[in-house]
Amino acid sequence: MSDKGRSPLEKLIYRAPEGLLLAGITGLGYFSAYMSDVGYKTYFGIPSMFVEINLNSVVLSICVMIFTLFISYLCISLPGFRRYGPHLFSVLIPTVIALIIGMKLSYSLSRENFGLILFLFLLHAAFLFLFFHLAQKQRRMTNVAAVTILSVLMISVSYFSGSTIAKNQEYYLVSNSKDPLVVIDTYKDALLVAPLDPGSRTLKPDYRFIHLESDLNEKLHFSMKKVGPLILPDP
Repeated sequence: MSDKGRSPLEKLIYRAPEGLLLAGITGLGYFSAYMSDVGYKTYFGIPSMFVEINLNSVVLSICVMIFTLFISYLCISLPGFRRYGPHLFSVLIPTVIALIIGMKLSYSLSRENFGLILFLFLLHAAFLFLFFHLAQKQRRMTNVAAVTILSVLMISVSYFSGSTIAKNQEYYLVSNSKDPLVVIDTYKDALLVAPLDPGSRTLKPDYRFIHLESDLNEKLHFSMKKVGPLILPDP
């Protein structure tokens, strides 16, 4: 099939080796999972050196990216999608991402964060529409701008998805002890815990690591409780 009439972005997709595209998507999946964990830990004030990528997050990120790229390909390649595709899918893709985040939160969202999340949803939808609009152009510079916008969107969505989960998560593992400890995350084979005031839902950022095979871990018993969203004290 001739390349005549195709945008530079379409030509790149057709000519790129399959192995290169696969490697690129996999790399972006790992980077997306990394940024999501950075967003999660940043909310709790945990240094990025303790960021850990797990396979489930990578697979989920890759699936979302494949879906996004597939929809993007339809919108810039098929005549039937060129006119209405950008309007429809610039809303559909953020909605799918919002549903995935909602699954992790059991579709429970704190009222104080609703306005911010709605703003982020509309902002990402607007930038996604701009990406589709630029990707259809027959100019190299507009296609470069489209790829740049898509890259920024991937980073932004990944970071804010982790941050949103941290701000709205309600269920945590909590120790059944006089001074309860809440499990914030895991790092390698250790639990990352912090003291919790159940009454005010305030988390004291006095983090400690409990190795799964340590004597302290054997003395503590954890159960899943609805305690969040957790509140961090003012610095």
